[in-house]
This record gives sequence, structure tokens and C-alpha cells, in this order.
Amino acid sequence: MLKSKRFWIGGVITIVTLGLAFQGIQFDKLLESFAQFNWVWLPFLIAVFMLSYAGRAFRWQALFHPYQPRWLRVFDMLNIGYLLNNVTPARIGDLARAYLLGAREKIPVARALSTVVVERALDGLTVVLFLLIMLPFTPRVPEEYVRAALILGAVGLSVLFALAIISYQQARGIAFLQRLAKPFPFLRREGLWRFVEQLLAGFAVIRAPRPLLKAIFWSIEVWFVASVLSWLTMLAMGVDAPLIAGFWVQVATALVVTVAATPGQLGAFHLTAVFVMTTLFGADNNQALAYAFVMHGLTYLMLTLLGIISTLREGIDLAKIQELGASNHAIESAPFSDADNATQTASEVSLENADGAPPRAQAQASGALDASTPLSETKARARE
Repeated sequence: MLKSKRFWIGGVITIVTLGLAFQGIQFDKLLESFAQFNWVWLPFLIAVFMLSYAGRAFRWQALFHPYQPRWLRVFDMLNIGYLLNNVTPARIGDLARAYLLGAREKIPVARALSTVVVERALDGLTVVLFLLIMLPFTPRVPEEYVRAALILGAVGLSVLFALAIISYQQARGIAFLQRLAKPFPFLRREGLWRFVEQLLAGFAVIRAPRPLLKAIFWSIEVWFVASVLSWLTMLAMGVDAPLIAGFWVQVATALVVTVAATPGQLGAFHLTAVFVMTTLFGADNNQALAYAFVMHGLTYLMLTLLGIISTLREGIDLAKIQELGASNHAIESAPFSDADNATQTASEVSLENADGAPPRAQAQASGALDASTPLSETKARARE
């Protein structure tokens, strides 16, 4: 990880943003602001956090339609993904959780990855929706925030629209991509195109009204409750701010970390929260920074704790998850005869069941799905 450019870029962004957040801070007043935290609020804040976070698991589960992965397994893999996001840049955990859930629930890896793409598009649209609702009630909104939100909303809508078209015209879409790839021999691997087929098939959930409405509902629930949590944390810190301030912190930080991805949002979250609290709501710099540390610390520690618990419960070796990238490369470069093995290898990294049997044997015994399974057979097994 130390050799990764992304790691060092994320580290530099973290240092710079934290340095900017600490500008003009008086450390004695900062400590006084930390002392204002009312510990009586802590159990309530944890309960509200869990209410919001559980919604993420329900949303991700809905996006797997027609598959029905177990909710507890979805919750565990989500926890592990966020644990990895806390310690690595560029949201590596999102890729890892898709691989791991696909392996444990016998869902094609590409299908699992497609749910993450749709999930992030829904996040962007929900954030923009909240912003548009808040604009009439908030004075002194920086124009750059409005522009960034509108751009993010346009991108989110475009992505969903494009994915819906591609999933509806899947055969034509793959044929078109294959024509574009024809001049490049390394893109002619049949294993790669079977992987692409499953990836595109996963976007069909956008055209399924019931699961899509479920996912939209849970997206709104996730962001609404998280915004309430931000406001309640302000009250626990003795910060006098309206409810809408909590929504602004969530929306603004979501916009910023989309561009400046740092491990665990460290630095980017603090700088943005301080800017929102001081610029829009007239909070004191020291009080705003103390609030940012408490709010970030609460979510960071909760996600880390849940991730550790889920890692132990699932028996997953996090140190070996870095092999997923190499295994994913094997899918793209493997010849036809090795495509199935490469795909399944990517799903099996560091996974050992309680009885000691490797997942490959169990998957073969139970007729597990992989990226080479035809779509018709995939749907038939999902119904079973």
C-alpha cells in the first residue's frame, strides 16, 4: 500500500486540508469546545447512526434484484468495505465488499460490482435533491456549491439513464463494444466479455420499478437520518444551529469527498464542516472544528468497530484483500479456458469457511454462479 500513488496523494490531501482547517485556531478555546460535549447524548447518537447505517444495507440488498443475499451478510460486507475505506484512499473498500459478497452469496462478481455503481449514482442524486430543497431556506450559499451540486446531479442522472439504456439493449451494447475493441487483441478474451455481460446485466435493476423504488426510499432515509445525526451532534456540543445546518454539513462534505477522496474522509470532512458552520451559520472557528472532530470521530470509530466485528465473524483476512486487484487483472487477461478459474479466484481471496473447506469446493458442490454463467441460467438459479 505504501508504494501506491493513490495512498500518497490521499495523504497529501489529508495534510493540506487539515492544515487549512486549523488556520486561525486557538488551541485553548478548541479544548474548551471539546469539553462542551455532553456525554449523555452519546448512546442516542450511536442509535441514530445505526438507524442511518442500517438503511445502507437495506438499499444495497435491494439493488441485487433478482438475487436475494442475506441481510446480515450484506451488512457484514458493507462494514468490511467501510473499514477498508477508512484506511485506504480511492474507496478501495467498495470494490472489496462487492468481491467478498459475490463469493459468499454465490453471486457473479461483475453483478455485485454493478450494484456499487448504481448505489453511488443514487447517492449523488439524493445529495442534489437535498441541496435543491435547502437552497430557498439558506442565505449566502456559495455559487461554487450550487454549481458542483448541479454538475453532480447531471452526472448522476446521465449515468442512470445510460445504464438503463445499456441494460435494455445489452446484446447490441456488447456487440458495439466488441467492434470498438476489435483492433486490440488483448481485448478479445472471451472471459472478459462474459464478465462485461454480467456487469451490464446488473444494471437491469434500474428498469425494475419495485427494487428501484426500494433503493430510492432507503437512499433518502440514509441521508435524512445522517443529516439529523449531524444536527444532534451539534446540540451535544452546545452549538446553537438550526436543523438545516446538519443537512448542509452532510451535503457539502459529500460533494467535497467525491472530488478529494482521502482515507476515511480525514481532513476533507473537517475543512468542509468548518467552512459550512462558519460561513453559513456564523459559528466560531474553534467550536466548528471541535464539532467536526467529534462528528467525524463518532462515525469513524463506529465504522471501524463494525468492520472489525464483521471481519472476525466472517473469518476474512484483510491483509490478503489486496490480492483482489491482481485476481481481477487475471479475469481480463485470462484465455477462454482459464476465464472461469480467474473469476472464481478473485472471489475467493482469503475466504475460509468455518469447517476449513475452501470456497471453491463448496461452490462446485452447490452449483455456484460465476461470471461465465449465462444470464438465463443465472436468473433461473436466482429464483431457486
